Amino acid sequence: MRQSIMTKFTDFVISEAARRYGICGSDLILLGKNQSFVFGFSLEELHYVLRITHGSHRSKDLIQAELDWVNYLATNGVRVSRPIHSIKGAFIESFVDKGGEEFFFVAFERAPGSPWTEEISQNEEFRRLGGILGQIHCLSKAYVPEALVPKRFVWSANAYLRDFSINVPASQELVHLNFENLMQRVHQMPCDDQSYGLIHGDFCFGNYSVQSDGTITVFDFDESQYGWFIQDIAVNLFYGIAVPSGDEDELAFTQRYLTYVFEGYDRENTLGRDCLTHLSTFLDLRQAILYSSLYRNGKLDKLDEWSKEFLRRARTNMENQLPLVDMSRLHL
Repeated sequence: MRQSIMTKFTDFVISEAARRYGICGSDLILLGKNQSFVFGFSLEELHYVLRITHGSHRSKDLIQAELDWVNYLATNGVRVSRPIHSIKGAFIESFVDKGGEEFFFVAFERAPGSPWTEEISQNEEFRRLGGILGQIHCLSKAYVPEALVPKRFVWSANAYLRDFSINVPASQELVHLNFENLMQRVHQMPCDDQSYGLIHGDFCFGNYSVQSDGTITVFDFDESQYGWFIQDIAVNLFYGIAVPSGDEDELAFTQRYLTYVFEGYDRENTLGRDCLTHLSTFLDLRQAILYSSLYRNGKLDKLDEWSKEFLRRARTNMENQLPLVDMSRLHL
């Protein structure tokens, strides 16, 4: 989030958001402030998440479309964090401050569990993640928003892609050229109802929780968009290989990840393996999105070590046309 927007989230706005859900501002615990301010709170021994979104990030229509999609998935058996009503019975609360700044408040059930559990193996977690993605994509094929419900945006409307040329310094000429070529490749990809539809859009570590029995609950559909199903898989894989660990190189990790993810995925949805010919492109797309976001946020000297190493690797990849992983060496 740009600093100019962040300063608009005043204590008054936060207190007003809390009031709409029958609590006090002091009851809120800050969880994050990347694109919205996100707080945890408890009410009658139940746990929830409150999201405060500035109008420059999402319109009310887009949020309504997000919630309709989440409720549709929940109704059809996907474990997701559902929205809850405000004290006035609304899923979305609108507020305009004295300066004319518009905000939207939405609260969700807080997903039980933690980011990971040692009670199941990582391979089993991959298998279960694949199963959930298969469920979501299978349901996406049948999902048609009701007549009065607005639609979510298409993949190319992602703010980090849209503003790439603004966020990334113009001096990085080869990076910008690589990005232009990448966007051309993606725009030329075929769209059919068996491989393209409404997806999560940000299916990464941190946007799902795992209970001790291995049950996974998905949340944060703020980036849900019309895109390719393989995109969701690529995003989840990306964070395991963008900065490889010393224990396993990117090729070995990718091989293992895809093997177990598709074991779960194939039980819920059919996605032709020819989609893997596009996996490298969508890994590149995620690389561009994260690269753009880090430059947009600024304060590069204060980034954590992972992010600093990512920027170094990503720039090398883009300037030299290098893929994150050599797909020709995979055996699937």
